[in-house]
Amino acid sequence: MKDLVLAIDGQIIMTTEILDIINNMFDFRVPVKWTLDATGSVEISWLCPTLGGWMKGVNDRHFQLSTWLNKGRPPSFWISGFYN
Repeated sequence: MKDLVLAIDGQIIMTTEILDIINNMFDFRVPVKWTLDATGSVEISWLCPTLGGWMKGVNDRHFQLSTWLNKGRPPSFWISGFYN
């Protein structure tokens, strides 16, 4: 994400990969790179048709896990939040 900001600012060269991410975000789609692991070969994220839905899932999962970590195990939890 930092490279994206630096490329837009003109501090680094705009690569085709960064341009694809910008175009996907402009079209309100999830950039493919964000759904893959560091090697770029294994999908580690759930599929979602829009960027807003994908970000809501990220935020919901973060809230669930951070609440569990900070306040202890809850009496019930969102089970599908543990799966892709």
